Amino acid sequence: MFRCVRHARLGMVATVLLVALIFMPSLAGAVPSAIDAKQAEKDAAVAESEALQTRLTAQIAEYVDIAQRLEVARLEVTEAGMRVVEADADLERSKATLEQRIGQIYRGANGDALEMIFTAGSVQDLLDRMNYIVIVGRYDNRLVEEMRIAKQQAAWEQRTLEERASRLAEMQVLADAKRVEIEAAIDDQQARIAELDADIAALVRASMSFVPDGGFSPHTVITDANFRDVDSMSEQDVQNFLNAQSGTLGGYSAPDHAGVRKSTAKMIVEAARQWRISPKVILVTLQKEQSLLSDPTPSQRALDWAMGCGKADSFTNYEYQGFGNQIWDGARVLDKNAAPWRAGIEMTIDGTAVFPTNASTYSLFKYTPHLRGTTSFWMIYWRYFGDPLY
Repeated sequence: MFRCVRHARLGMVATVLLVALIFMPSLAGAVPSAIDAKQAEKDAAVAESEALQTRLTAQIAEYVDIAQRLEVARLEVTEAGMRVVEADADLERSKATLEQRIGQIYRGANGDALEMIFTAGSVQDLLDRMNYIVIVGRYDNRLVEEMRIAKQQAAWEQRTLEERASRLAEMQVLADAKRVEIEAAIDDQQARIAELDADIAALVRASMSFVPDGGFSPHTVITDANFRDVDSMSEQDVQNFLNAQSGTLGGYSAPDHAGVRKSTAKMIVEAARQWRISPKVILVTLQKEQSLLSDPTPSQRALDWAMGCGKADSFTNYEYQGFGNQIWDGARVLDKNAAPWRAGIEMTIDGTAVFPTNASTYSLFKYTPHLRGTTSFWMIYWRYFGDPLY
């Protein structure tokens, strides 16, 4: 079953406290500021953790790239070493050839070089013989020199490649050390987030002890009638309600799920009628998830994930990004989540057994499987529309 859940946000916690303070003004003071401060710390820790994850991905890619380059460099060093051996063998063969040639010319079986010179039949013959000796000597010497240069070149190439491989090996060690450092930092941030979550939960539980008459029961958060009351607000009712809030949704328009630009009120009513979800439930969810009813300067991120649909604790489904998609799909998921409910069904929420008495309460917990999130929904509904059980 699809879940639309996410990390607890500052807007949600602030809204819960605002509602609690309306019903119990004596809470004003230290508790809200303490929760706000803790939530701000958590938001910063989450942002830092996400940035570290991005750095870790890049660092791993860099490490793999260096490893691949190092492997190539080591193969090239081996090949260069073989070329040095081959060049050395060629040089030795060239030297042997030169010595053999010298022996043939100057100590040959047919007479030595002097005999060749002095037995010349004519001056031209003498010049030809001397020129031959010079040419042969130059050729052989040049061949030896070329082989010597080739050996030096191969040796230089080998040293260069060895230095390159050595540098890459050092870079690999540094890259791996950075990876370990980033992973340790991520672990620290995750531990910090867990600590802050526990602190926030404790503070919220403390503030939740002051609630409207009748008390909050996680087993029945809202009646099916209120959850499905599609006609509880007309488009004009929704527009008037939004205009009366401190948020900006009264004047906000955006492409709907089909790409047609519409007002917020129109999108809410259309989604409500399509998926049989009360416009009040949609409005309460907008406040619970992103404080969009009260925030006078919402970020684009808050608008893009207005109902928290597709923002899970462990992943993000970008198919649901966008204000229009959030209204439409948020209502759709609230409707879909109610289907599996049956009498006596048990859920484990934050380690606590919950027995939803109706499909609507079951849907809310499937949408946000946290006690504080569903408690927040209940209190926000009280704040704007009265008791969700009547």
